[in-house]
Amino acid sequence: MSKKRIIGIIMLVVLAAGIGLAIYGATGIGIYDNAAAMLGGDKKAAIGYIQDPSSLKELGSLEKLGNDKVVSFLKGLGLDSSRVEAAVNERASYETAVANAKDRGKFLEYAHKKDETVTEENLNDLIKDRERSEPMRAEMAMEELGITDKAEFDRIASNEGLLGLYREGLPKLLENGRMTSGVVIQFIGIVLIVVALAYFVIQAMDIKPRAKTRAANPKTAKLTNFFLNYALFIILGLILVVVSIIRIDFLSMNNILNILQNASTKGILALGCAGLIVLAGTDLSIGRVLGISAAVTASLVQSTTYASRMFPTMVQPLGAFGLLVPLFASIAVAVAFSLINGFGVAKLHLHAFIVTLGTQLIAYGANCLYIESQPSGTAQALSTFDPTFLNIAAGAIYIGELRIPLVVIYFLVLSAIVWVIWNKTKLGKNMFAVGGNTEAAAVSGVNVAKTIMLVYLLAGVLYGTASFLEAARITSVGANTGLNYELDAISAVVVGGVSFSGGVGTIQGVVIGAVIMQAIVYALQFLGINPYIQYIIRGLIIILAVSIDVRKYIVKK
Repeated sequence: MSKKRIIGIIMLVVLAAGIGLAIYGATGIGIYDNAAAMLGGDKKAAIGYIQDPSSLKELGSLEKLGNDKVVSFLKGLGLDSSRVEAAVNERASYETAVANAKDRGKFLEYAHKKDETVTEENLNDLIKDRERSEPMRAEMAMEELGITDKAEFDRIASNEGLLGLYREGLPKLLENGRMTSGVVIQFIGIVLIVVALAYFVIQAMDIKPRAKTRAANPKTAKLTNFFLNYALFIILGLILVVVSIIRIDFLSMNNILNILQNASTKGILALGCAGLIVLAGTDLSIGRVLGISAAVTASLVQSTTYASRMFPTMVQPLGAFGLLVPLFASIAVAVAFSLINGFGVAKLHLHAFIVTLGTQLIAYGANCLYIESQPSGTAQALSTFDPTFLNIAAGAIYIGELRIPLVVIYFLVLSAIVWVIWNKTKLGKNMFAVGGNTEAAAVSGVNVAKTIMLVYLLAGVLYGTASFLEAARITSVGANTGLNYELDAISAVVVGGVSFSGGVGTIQGVVIGAVIMQAIVYALQFLGINPYIQYIIRGLIIILAVSIDVRKYIVKK
């Protein structure tokens, strides 16, 4: 059996396992949703009642829930069947009697029997006179129930029978591993599904090479190349020198570390975007994909002591190893959107601008829906994260008194990994070949569609990782998280020397571009430049970068 077939079988198993885990997790979440419905439908308050049943004062209506469902739920908590059925039947009879007493026709009949002066014409007056009508309704309900003792009726009305059973049985829900781990298991299943589907989609991209149509571009003089390749670096470097002269303290160690910290997550986005621009494409969905991925991360890392957390059943902290779940979930979401983009470009032959514009809108809508699905029913930003998450994703290490943010180290490590992929692997060589001349690459035996899909897959992994880290950096994720991040990423890539014409770029250039762009932003803020003017300056830098890139392309032609 071939290696490819063995991997395919493994991926089928992974897909099946993912589907199974996703379904299992959904049933666990369903247990909590069902419990919340039994407790009155307030999902935000439900977990509080489960953890502290003594605070439970009211329950959902049996008429709306259905007697059988309530009986099944309470029996599932391990309570005695006879006690459950007796309490449910008693409450059901009470609700029916009260409903009959509120029925206008039945109440008129009862009131007329008690007082012949009550007629259809003056019934409204009686109903408005609550001091007369309410006791009469209670008497009517008592008669239907066959109760003469008012204290007994009040006991049934207070629902103490059912409340007592709920208070006794609810703590057992916390022992239900399916409910408390349902969210985590479902996200693990989704991650496995995305991994398997990504593999099969990429393997399906086996198309025949296309004919070669044009020759490679000729080389230009080294000196011309030097000035063309580094002109923007020189210009921006001079700007930073001028700022440093104006404000001597600009390049202090603390400021440098702050620049690096703020540049890191956007730099990771730029690493992913750079590969797409090498392919002569782009990605307008980066910011919104980061938004939805960061929202998924934030929902999974909220502190278990936070009453308004997205998933109330997550009552145990994830821990350091458990943080792999939100990390992989974030990556899975970003990869899913990136594969849509890649499929549109590679297989449907759509322009990258169009397909990524579409996924930008889809991601934004999905993020808004996701945030609005909170149990509280509000669209408040996701916040109050677990300390372990913040320490690992947004913490720092100290060398003496020097504080080095961990995100900077993550950025450098990922940069090194992507450098190896670009320069030492077959994928990297194929990527530059496809970006430089698609037809020539196809004729040379490069699987163009598969290469494009793999580059988009790599971009998705980097976007998801950046989203995970960005959630920790900003400590609050809302509907507008990620706004305009694609502009920062594309700016860093172009400033770093990656050509929009395709086939040209270096990782070291992207890293330097990300740092320089953030340094420019920081310098403008440091000088107190009006924020609106800062947008104008950043826009001019992008135009300048693309202009130089176009000039380089003309020289090569």
